[in-house]
Amino acid sequence: MKILITGMNGTVAPVVARELQSLGHEVVAWDRATMPNDSRAAAATAIDALRPDAMMHFAMGATDWAEWMALECLDRDLRFLHTSSVSVYGGTQVGPFTVNDLPLPDDDYGRYKLEGEQRVLRANPDAAAFRIGWQIGDAPGSNNMVDYFDRENREHGAVLASTLWFPGASLLVDTAECLVRHFLAGARGLYHVDGNPGLNLYEIALLTKTRLGTDWVIEPVEGFVRNHRMLDPRIEIRALA
Repeated sequence: MKILITGMNGTVAPVVARELQSLGHEVVAWDRATMPNDSRAAAATAIDALRPDAMMHFAMGATDWAEWMALECLDRDLRFLHTSSVSVYGGTQVGPFTVNDLPLPDDDYGRYKLEGEQRVLRANPDAAAFRIGWQIGDAPGSNNMVDYFDRENREHGAVLASTLWFPGASLLVDTAECLVRHFLAGARGLYHVDGNPGLNLYEIALLTKTRLGTDWVIEPVEGFVRNHRMLDPRIEIRALA
């Protein structure tokens, strides 16, 4: 398949692209420098020029853009994937969450992600929207959990990791494999992608330190209480442990 992907300068999309290429698929990046995203007509022109078989949307951008792409893919009978986030659930909400739990975002990012997934699924009933958690990469340098741990250790001399914080999280490579597998299998509707079987942030930090062989100092604290794990029995993803 020829798959058009947005967000190739971000964290998740490049790893998804490598997973697709390893399976023999062709990946084409949406280049905002040459492919405007300011109107539905522009989106249609870009899609028609590249003639993909499917589209995966990871980029930040106006929710109008996401809706336009979903509509154009519906008109052309192209599979469409949209990525959302566990951030649709607010800080006062207590998980684990299922897709049937009402999201109550309490910040601009969470509200933006919720609006995006809602507009995509209303526009295109054949689309798939995947809420993903905090991604765990292999090195600092992007907005993944490893970057957070590394920055905390450098700036404060230790990673103060709460034993009462249970984040929705998974290894970045596992998220990519999961998204690709379910998308290619024809997933449609709303899904949760979370590889955390019940570990707290302190436990995840220790596992990550061991996996990467870092010199981080990991200290347990109880200063942040939150459970934002996500559940979805339809999704298969490797557990963090």
